[in-house]
Amino acid sequence: MTVKVAGCWEHGWLAPITEYDLWAFPLRDFGVDEWYMAPVSGIEGRVTELRDVYEAIGLNPDLAPVYVDERGSVPLSVFEHPENTLYILGKAGFSPMRDGLSVRVETASNSGLLWPHQAICNVLYDRMIKWR
Repeated sequence: MTVKVAGCWEHGWLAPITEYDLWAFPLRDFGVDEWYMAPVSGIEGRVTELRDVYEAIGLNPDLAPVYVDERGSVPLSVFEHPENTLYILGKAGFSPMRDGLSVRVETASNSGLLWPHQAICNVLYDRMIKWR
């Protein structure tokens, strides 16, 4: 089983150096195999930076791309996670969603106010519970 995550830095709201820990620790705790972020900021650590989030798809042709977005087609509660997955997330004001598998994290108000690093924690927890 392989799980990778690709996201976008929240330039304008956060600096990558500030945002890094919001992603790095939960992803490591959930056992994510590799983590990508776009665009390239020059930050160093457990992240591979790419020009854009779509590069991660090209680097991982053996993984099922799953878009995590508030407009995703399937609610997380009933989503069936592929065994080998690349979860792809946007940022405030940018959705990378294209045709294909997409999931949304439902909340009480469904306002789309979760930050991507918060949304992926929900998705990875759901995956852990369902794959046990």
